[in-house]
Amino acid sequence: MNGALLHLSVNHIPVVGFPLCFLVLLAGALRKSRDLVQAGMVGIILIVLVALVAWKSGGPAARTLFQYPGVSVERARIHEHAEAAEYAVIAGGILGALSLFGWWLSRRPEGAPAGLVWVIIFGCLFASVVLARVAHLGGLIRHPEIESGAPNAMMMAPAKPAQ
Repeated sequence: MNGALLHLSVNHIPVVGFPLCFLVLLAGALRKSRDLVQAGMVGIILIVLVALVAWKSGGPAARTLFQYPGVSVERARIHEHAEAAEYAVIAGGILGALSLFGWWLSRRPEGAPAGLVWVIIFGCLFASVVLARVAHLGGLIRHPEIESGAPNAMMMAPAKPAQ
């Protein structure tokens, strides 16, 4: 397994996982369900660990891509993606620490303070948005069709066969 395969195998998990945890936490807070709140917090902790793997495998993925014969990639795109990923890992790390603390507090009879739960919920929403940007920038590295200004396939008429 090379760095690119590992990176591509795990990088989608945080992008999908954080919004799912947001929904679980939101449902838990609205329904006042300790189990849902705890599940959301544990989910965040696990997703942060996967996000660290995705972040650490980014460098090896870039090196693999640069060494691939016949592939031309703009280094500026990889740099922008890496910078955004670093910001996302910092945000995710803070969210993971808050979730670990919140999960620990939620084991008490009175549960985690509602204020902390709501901070984690909004932090999860923020992390979801940040990771969506990271994913978009990563997609631009090898998928130029998602750039703004790329021709819209629906607008282009198919070529008619010669008769």
